[in-house]
Amino acid sequence: MRARETRLQRRTLTYRQPVATSHGSIDRRDVLVLSVTDAEARWGHGEASPLPGFGPDTLDDAEAALRSWAQGDDRALNSSPSAAAAVDSAQLDLAAQAAGVPMHSHLASGSPNSVPVAALVVGVGIGELGSATALAVASGHRTVKVKVGGRPITDDRERVRAVRDTAGHRVAIRLDANGAWSVDEAIEALQELASLGIELVEEPAAGGPKALEQVAARTEIPVAADESTIHPDRFTELLRSRSVGVVVIKPSAIGGPTEATRRITKAREAGLAVVVTSMLEGAIGVAAAAHLASATAAIDPEPGLATSPLIQGDVGPPHRVSKGRLWLSDTPGLGTGPFLTP
Repeated sequence: MRARETRLQRRTLTYRQPVATSHGSIDRRDVLVLSVTDAEARWGHGEASPLPGFGPDTLDDAEAALRSWAQGDDRALNSSPSAAAAVDSAQLDLAAQAAGVPMHSHLASGSPNSVPVAALVVGVGIGELGSATALAVASGHRTVKVKVGGRPITDDRERVRAVRDTAGHRVAIRLDANGAWSVDEAIEALQELASLGIELVEEPAAGGPKALEQVAARTEIPVAADESTIHPDRFTELLRSRSVGVVVIKPSAIGGPTEATRRITKAREAGLAVVVTSMLEGAIGVAAAAHLASATAAIDPEPGLATSPLIQGDVGPPHRVSKGRLWLSDTPGLGTGPFLTP
């Protein structure tokens, strides 16, 4: 579909406090908001939000691809999965509006208007992390995720122990190392953390599917592949090897909900569980991922989509997160759009 009009805006997300990953600490970042209109003057929206360490493209790459696409070059999107994700979201938004239904219903009739979501808890010290955990549990979240790696394992153990002590034993704890450890370091760390009742660990070691397979064979904690499967060839390699039992799907990193749906189907055919997550992007990207999670019933393990509360300067109004669930708008389409510029 060729848009009648295209608008592209660069916006800055600001976070309430830094989010530390093995790729660096994030306190603000620029993203691109794509808006396109159809013949009926409806507007569809998408977000391109590449993040260093999580994909092959940069924000400048995404912007160049989107500007070329707007001029009629569809092949430009092949070089930027973030740009492709923005276009896919905007086109699905328009299609759902034309059908008069929310995007999740357009993707799968009868899908629910809310999904349970895991909360990412962050904090510089043990006290802040405990407070974030207490707030997440009080808000009804049944799963919390903790970033690990990039610090001594003794520190990680203290942090995860603090989360467990605060959350109690009815709440699942998910770890995310972002590939910070070597294979040996991951095995040692996870052996020390296993007694804390860990639901799963995302990308515990650098080195791709083969490294994850080595870790999975030496720990009782389920291993999930994330960054190592962003590239399609790596994803295919993972499915063939069956080296892990869980795969993380980030729609904004791989081309959008349409490609994510294809990968979810392939993963399930291979017997893998699927976790849909955000890439700490803004409200538009999170909304697209949430509609996908609803449409594909990707709710066990719970999707990692309760990230909008971490952002104080967003691209638009996020969907409501309450009682441990993200609630999707009943309005046709994506149900959200960008704040108007002054």
